[in-house]
Amino acid sequence: MSDEVLNVIGRRHTADDIIQALEKVRKVGGMEVNMDLIAGLPVDSAEGFEKTLDTVIALDPENITVHTLSLKKGSRITLEGSAIPSDAEVGKMLDIAQDKLRRGGWAPYYLYRQKFMSGGFENVGWSKPGSENIYNVCIMEELCSIVALGGGGSTKLISPAGGRNIRFFAPKYPAEYISGIQKTCSDKQGIIDFYSKESKK
Repeated sequence: MSDEVLNVIGRRHTADDIIQALEKVRKVGGMEVNMDLIAGLPVDSAEGFEKTLDTVIALDPENITVHTLSLKKGSRITLEGSAIPSDAEVGKMLDIAQDKLRRGGWAPYYLYRQKFMSGGFENVGWSKPGSENIYNVCIMEELCSIVALGGGGSTKLISPAGGRNIRFFAPKYPAEYISGIQKTCSDKQGIIDFYSKESKK
């Protein structure tokens, strides 16, 4: 929830945009909210991360996922060689999150690791009691299929028998999505083909 951090990592929205979007979701109602935080972003500090966390806690989402920065090969941070907080500083951020979330009534319910994570830490999902997000658990454990629609969507099909899964990716940018719509629709046929083969096993 720091405009400086958002700008450095190339996000085009502001902290206020996030708050306004959440207000709209709450006005519609009937949905539980998950908010993601990333510990270890460029120009952030334990103090700055704590301010962001305090803002998110005040917004009272049902789920808060605290990620540790994972340096992807093609990411802006990696390509530009941006300075990032030390492992010790990231550790402080995660300690702050654990303490404040527990005291605020959230409890951890899933954990996973990725390659190239700052300090070898992990990502932890926190929720209010009874608001655990089954999608988060399913997607991390590869327990169920996820069908995505629209630009940038990533569909992952999991075989009920285990041992087999496939993915389809839709183009992220509007011009590419529109010009490649035939392939995207063809990929969706792959969902039917996948389950037709599975049902014959």
